[in-house]
Amino acid sequence: MSLPTEIKQWISHQDGLENLSQTTSPMPTPGPSEVLVKISAVALNYRDTEVIMGLYNHHRTTGSSQSPKIVPCSDMSGTIVVSNSPKWKVGDKVLSIFNQTHIKGQVKAKDMKSGLGLPLQGVLAEYRVFGEEGLVRKPGYLGDEEAATLPIAAMTAWMAVNGMRPLGSPGGKGEKVLIQGTGGVAVSGLQIAKASGSEGMRQWTCLDFNG
Repeated sequence: MSLPTEIKQWISHQDGLENLSQTTSPMPTPGPSEVLVKISAVALNYRDTEVIMGLYNHHRTTGSSQSPKIVPCSDMSGTIVVSNSPKWKVGDKVLSIFNQTHIKGQVKAKDMKSGLGLPLQGVLAEYRVFGEEGLVRKPGYLGDEEAATLPIAAMTAWMAVNGMRPLGSPGGKGEKVLIQGTGGVAVSGLQIAKASGSEGMRQWTCLDFNG
């Protein structure tokens, strides 16, 4: 496969959505235990809009980027085109994980320093290099656009519903789960709770007509 020498990527100086700009960059080269991914779809989370607008301040205690200039977004679906890792082969379909060093267990402060889209450069680009542990395999039954929505929103919902259950437990049969809102986490939570066996669920949206 012939690869381009330059890629398109989108840059934010964390100064507003209207100032997000497309630029070019040299094609990145994977090092040992790294892979190059051709990005097919990128999901937009609320966090990403906060970063682009310069409103995301939650990272200050765990590290920040050295410059306001950043490639935003953390959730992507893509295909490995170069692999220097025995874990992955060319052609594998993958998803990014949000905190690149968080492999298992409780998230620690040090893991927050490896968040894609701030403080690390994000995925709003045509290609990106990842460490071999920074990816998971894409479910084969999902398209790229569907799968790209899983890393933050769906995982947040899954942890809220199932995170404290032992693996292999019968799940939430008979439980009632209240879902508030209609965003990505809420919609994912509704589906995951239903799949876990919960009953009697409703989705509520609170509207403020007073502005």
